[in-house]
Amino acid sequence: MNTAFLAYESTLLTPEARWLLTQWASKKGLDQPVECSPRDLFAELGLTYAQGRRAWQVLTCKRGKQQEQFVEVERLPRKGPGRYKSRYLLSAKLLKALAKSSLPVSNCHAEEIITLAKTSRLSSIEERIDLREGSRRRRTGLTLPNRWLLMVLLAHADSPGTVTRLSVSALRRLTGMSSFRITNQLKKLCGLGLIAHHQPGRYAPKATTRKTSIYLLDLEHPLLGKRVRAPATILSLPSSRKFKRTELVGGIVDAVMTAGVCSLQIEALLKEYDANKDSDSTVSDDTKDESKREHDPYREAKNYQEKYIQLKRIFNEARSLLPSTRYLESGIEELVKYYDADDANWLLTSVHIDACHLLTSSWNELKEGFFGPEQPCHDVIVATARRLGIAPEYVIEAKPGQESECASEKADNYKKALDDNKPHRSPEVDPITGQISYPPLALLFYALSHHLAKQLQRVFTLDEHENVEAMTYMLVPVFPNSPNGPSLPAFQLRCYCLRSEGTDQEPTTTIFLSSVSEDLKTYWQTYHQDCL
Repeated sequence: MNTAFLAYESTLLTPEARWLLTQWASKKGLDQPVECSPRDLFAELGLTYAQGRRAWQVLTCKRGKQQEQFVEVERLPRKGPGRYKSRYLLSAKLLKALAKSSLPVSNCHAEEIITLAKTSRLSSIEERIDLREGSRRRRTGLTLPNRWLLMVLLAHADSPGTVTRLSVSALRRLTGMSSFRITNQLKKLCGLGLIAHHQPGRYAPKATTRKTSIYLLDLEHPLLGKRVRAPATILSLPSSRKFKRTELVGGIVDAVMTAGVCSLQIEALLKEYDANKDSDSTVSDDTKDESKREHDPYREAKNYQEKYIQLKRIFNEARSLLPSTRYLESGIEELVKYYDADDANWLLTSVHIDACHLLTSSWNELKEGFFGPEQPCHDVIVATARRLGIAPEYVIEAKPGQESECASEKADNYKKALDDNKPHRSPEVDPITGQISYPPLALLFYALSHHLAKQLQRVFTLDEHENVEAMTYMLVPVFPNSPNGPSLPAFQLRCYCLRSEGTDQEPTTTIFLSSVSEDLKTYWQTYHQDCL
């Protein structure tokens, strides 16, 4: 299938127009003319007449002197009576723009894209359906606009089905839809379950770019065709505000934020205590006699001690969920200063993505103790920095088609991709250790992802799963039904492996990872602004 139009940026080309051009390029060729009537062309390319007519109006309409037609119409000489016949050809300007298009398209999900591109109709066979049946099929199936949007997401997803670099503005240029229409189509894809999780993008003053939305695609969905991968689901129970409990998978960002907030609170408390102690030593004897009646210095010292013990207890509980490494300190300071409660869910999703990336691409290396914060996996930490908007200039872009096409491809693929590309400039190297110098915030989040990946890896060791190093991993939040209203999410670790037909789906396994008896999310969000 020709995927050129999945990467071609133009807000003028609607989904119907893009679909027609894609089918034209795949079935006839970009440079091949067409001499049949438009109606016959629509039927040959798998569009209804209504869809084809809307697309044809966009492709053959001129928009001023500077804008040419996407499809050129040439009137042929008439032979005998009857209407003039026409020849249709993709414009030279469009072909030139396609040749210059540099937006990379992944080949990881070529089969799913081909499956979606087989038909754009509500039914795969020609049949007459009433309005009620047509409405039901639109609600429960894919129409052309959301089908094209899903194809664009698949074309820019990595092998587990994660999309991290498509903003709404980029989707507008790749689909020709308005922001409002894209939002509605995304809601439908989420409702159908094709998007397992959509984490909206965020903006932070520290970041040089807006943090784009994150999409986790369900590659096992029946609408994507025949299932060829068997998922093994491991469920991590949610944190609980009612019983003041925070667990590792859903609370690792809350833990690091709480550690930062407590650190600032302890520092402020000690400064306040020293200031009061100094003021008591500088007052006159008469003032001391008067102050003794108003306050007891021993009681005040005891109050400070109790506050310190309480803060230290919460700090230690938060740190118990975190890796013990020196890379946390400077990163935590930046995190607490520049990120707030609205960023927490986005940051957690980012940690989950990188943890699953490490499990998928570097299972054996993790098991043997490699790729720790001291020697991080370069492509993972660079992806983290880029996602946070703090990527240095030496970020290396992988060539289209060099991403892993199946779960068994490992870190060698990434190293090869790095070797085949020239960086914009050489990365900074620490003169003492000789290691590449990464931004503190990127090192912090890499350390969190590495720690979470190692904890999840132990689950498979205990349960003795087979071929764990050949699986693809994805952490997806699920919201259990609660009679008391919205509840905190549990997290499914979906593990996909290649399987033969007819193999039954593995059952869900519930796991209990590290947790602390404190609601860390409520704590840091309550005191975050005050401590700053």
